Amino acid sequence: MTLQRRLLLLLLAGAPLIWALSVGLAMWRARVEINELFDAQLVRLAQQVAAVLPSAQFSGAPAQLPSAAPGRGEAELDDLSIAVWNERGELLLADREGAALPHRSDEGFVDLEVRDTPWRVYYLRGSVWRVAVGQAMEERSELLRDLLLSQLLPWALMLPVLMAAMAAAVRRGLRPVREIAREVQNRRADALSPLAIAAAPAEVQPLLGAMNDLFARIARALEHERRLTADAAHELRTPLAALRAHWDAARLATTDADRRHADQQIGAGIERLSRLVSQLLALAGVESRGEPVFTEAVDWARVVERALSDCLSLLDETGSEATVAWPDDGAPLPLTGDEVLLATLLRNLVENALRYSPRGSLVALRFSADALVVEDQGPGLDAEQLARLGDRFYRAAGQEQAGSGLGISIVRRVAELHGLAVSFANRDDGPGLRVVISRRESV
Repeated sequence: MTLQRRLLLLLLAGAPLIWALSVGLAMWRARVEINELFDAQLVRLAQQVAAVLPSAQFSGAPAQLPSAAPGRGEAELDDLSIAVWNERGELLLADREGAALPHRSDEGFVDLEVRDTPWRVYYLRGSVWRVAVGQAMEERSELLRDLLLSQLLPWALMLPVLMAAMAAAVRRGLRPVREIAREVQNRRADALSPLAIAAAPAEVQPLLGAMNDLFARIARALEHERRLTADAAHELRTPLAALRAHWDAARLATTDADRRHADQQIGAGIERLSRLVSQLLALAGVESRGEPVFTEAVDWARVVERALSDCLSLLDETGSEATVAWPDDGAPLPLTGDEVLLATLLRNLVENALRYSPRGSLVALRFSADALVVEDQGPGLDAEQLARLGDRFYRAAGQEQAGSGLGISIVRRVAELHGLAVSFANRDDGPGLRVVISRRESV
């Protein structure tokens, strides 16, 4: 169900209900006011009658008041009654309707039936006379009906107009939402520019802000994908061309030595290509993550075990060793995170250290309460190379080791996801490179 239809249903169902409640309240209030008005008239009439009684002359028979008089206009005297009694309860004065009123000794308003018709009667008790003034309840009900009908008819006629006006107002009020939906619907798939917020209604602005944030995240993800695809296409072109050249050399070789050499080159090229593809997949997997929320504490012993297990073949091949030093007191670099990703980070650092260090070297991993340090015994890097370390597909000139230039990019991204900072520097106690992973300082 659309928002417009939901609002219309609520308004069109609520308006008649509120209208009916208003009518009921108006009827109740009108009845109260009418009763107050007529009760006051009955009291005033009884007092006026009592005021003229001392000057009246009564004979033995009760005096009859006329029920009609010339020039009375639209007055309906049949709905009023007057009766007067002496202290002995003898009827002295009455009109036709008042003659049927019962004598009472108390004072005040009484609701009773006269000739099977509801009446409201006011009794006034004096020292000598008892005065009763009554009115038929139908007179009050008739006035109430006439008053309400005169008001309800315009209300009832205007209710459909009111509902139509509300429907038009809802449609007009939701026009900005429809315009935003139309704008988003007509956009191209790659049109991720932010939507205008300033001119939108205040209620819609948070939604537009959230959509703009989503567009920005999608744009960053697409940019990462385009950049990774372009870089991968560029980087894969070289090993594929080299494999083709080695394949042609092996196919055209005339001696066993040339064929063996070409086969070795093909094997090395396949290994390089396999490493490049696995690094590309790892980088794509890391960059596809948003800003995760980690809840489990990292067991660095498991991380180190997993990372060094992946490097066993390279350790055997290079004849090198890897040592791990743990802090004497406290836990090593307390952290919550993903142990698989951290093992990928550590494996890349150890592999780089082993590949760019002489055979039989020592790679040292040292943990402290707030940092992880990885040191190798390689030749180190100059200032320009240190500045560019971590750029994707960047490899320093003159490198003999096969690589893709993606390992440090993966290290930086995994560290960023865990709130860590990575710094590189040449060792000051000898040849080699020092990598320090520590908590990122909050700005």
